[in-house]
Amino acid sequence: MREKTSIHWHGWTTIAALLLAWAVLAAWQWQEYKTECETARDALRRQADSVVNALIGGVRSHRRIGRFIEEQLQAAMDDLAKSQDVLAVAVLSTDNRLKLVAGDADLLDVSGPIAPGQSWTEEGFRYGVGFQVSPDVPGQGRGQGAGVPPSPGRGPQSRPGRIPTAPGEDEPPLNMRPGGENGRRQHGPDPREEFIPLFDEIEPRRGPGWRREGADRPPPPPDADNPPLSGRFFAVLLLDRGRVDRLIQHYAWLRIMVVIAGGVVIFSAVLAWRATVRLAEAHGRAQLLEIEARHLRDLSQAATGLAHETRNPLGLIRGWTQRWMQTMPDGSQRHQAKAVIEECDRVTARINQFLAFARPCNPRLAPVKPDEVIAELAALAKPDLDAKRLQLVAESPNSDCAIMADREMLRQALFNLILNAAHFSPEGNTIDVAFSECQDGSARIEVCDRGPGVPPEAVDLLFTPYHTTRPDGAGLGLAIVRRIAAAHGWQSGHASRPGGGAVFWLGNIRMQDANPS
Repeated sequence: MREKTSIHWHGWTTIAALLLAWAVLAAWQWQEYKTECETARDALRRQADSVVNALIGGVRSHRRIGRFIEEQLQAAMDDLAKSQDVLAVAVLSTDNRLKLVAGDADLLDVSGPIAPGQSWTEEGFRYGVGFQVSPDVPGQGRGQGAGVPPSPGRGPQSRPGRIPTAPGEDEPPLNMRPGGENGRRQHGPDPREEFIPLFDEIEPRRGPGWRREGADRPPPPPDADNPPLSGRFFAVLLLDRGRVDRLIQHYAWLRIMVVIAGGVVIFSAVLAWRATVRLAEAHGRAQLLEIEARHLRDLSQAATGLAHETRNPLGLIRGWTQRWMQTMPDGSQRHQAKAVIEECDRVTARINQFLAFARPCNPRLAPVKPDEVIAELAALAKPDLDAKRLQLVAESPNSDCAIMADREMLRQALFNLILNAAHFSPEGNTIDVAFSECQDGSARIEVCDRGPGVPPEAVDLLFTPYHTTRPDGAGLGLAIVRRIAAAHGWQSGHASRPGGGAVFWLGNIRMQDANPS
């Protein structure tokens, strides 16, 4: 008992350890999933930050072109909105002087105040940031500015396109250029004038000594009609979160499959472990049963030999006693001799029952009609039935039905049941032997009596060898019935009969035309 309890607790401990390992695997995959999700979202945040910073840099670098920046910035934003991940982008000023939106404007609510920050919406990732644009002042901008000395060799006299003058001589007007045969100054464009594009191209990096031509000039004075762009602005960007969501969903399915696969592996390990344990237990039980069966076979052979050796002297004793009784006159000695003969017959009957029980059961199946066997048994048991004025009634729906059985073994099993019913039946009653076909194609034979029935405490021991409720019983009759039934693959049992009495039955009997079960 202690060994079984130890094995039981050891099994539950192993299962608990495997479940704990699965829980650890699931927790690990959950942490990995959260890390991957955060990495995917952080990549989208960095992308949004890069796009917004580039947009802000463009606004600041072209602030001097004033109102013309709206057209250029709108075109740049439209191109930006055509990219794969950008749903909408907007640049707004706090004074409503500038309000540019590109992409799906309905996804960005720019009708009210814009709050900077980051948020995940149903449509995508919203990234907003505020920035300040300062106007050009001396010392700021693209020129050299005030307070910075001109580079050597780049003074006013060395500017290309400039007419050399004597010291103190004024420069010619900006709208006049030298030319003509008589020294007249002709009106025309000043070659010194430079064209400033609305959006300067990004210049390549130069060496530290390089200066752009005209860089020593101060920035042009602000134009009242086109002042430089300045003030407080907001840039709002909405990126599509679809790719991130698909990536997160992929991560989720991947981790779920890992957890499921781990669970399957652990569950398979549990099943394999249980199967191994059960196989080992079954192997151990099989070995014990084999040893026990071998021991029982040895005992059976020894008992069979002893029974034969005992029965032969009993036959000799009975024969000499019977001859001796015939020579005796009537009296006490003759009565004693008769008692010896009856006791020899009783012991011989017990020995015959034991030999029938110990004999190996190897049934030879053949078609047998139960009605014929029951009729033969009625004639054989007639003396016992007549002694108590009992009547044997056979019930069969079809007398031509045949079952597959060993005829002699079937006769012995039914004979034991009929004798058992005759012993417990009151005088003048009937014993019913019913043969019926079941819905599953098998047959069933019942032997019913109207006796007192079987006490509840004796039901479990009915078919146990040497257990009997009869004072003169050997306890082998029902044991032989069960052994014959088991050899045929039948079932045997007992049930209480409605109205009083007992029912002993043989079930799962194969019919002649039925397939083997």
